[in-house]
Amino acid sequence: RGRVDWYSPYLGQGFIVPEAGGPKAFVRREDLAAGEEDLENNEEVSYEVTEGTEGPEARNVSRT
Repeated sequence: RGRVDWYSPYLGQGFIVPEAGGPKAFVRREDLAAGEEDLENNEEVSYEVTEGTEGPEARNVSRT
């Protein structure tokens, strides 16, 4: 779980801050769960973390 730190609907990308602390995870629109179109700043979300080429990336992101 985490909170959307910043998300741009225009760019279709942003960052999620993990609830337990640690580095932010990068999120792309295409990594949102089925039925999710965009995210709002400060919104609570659940997600899976994978290691991307430039750090943590969020996958299967959904609102909680």
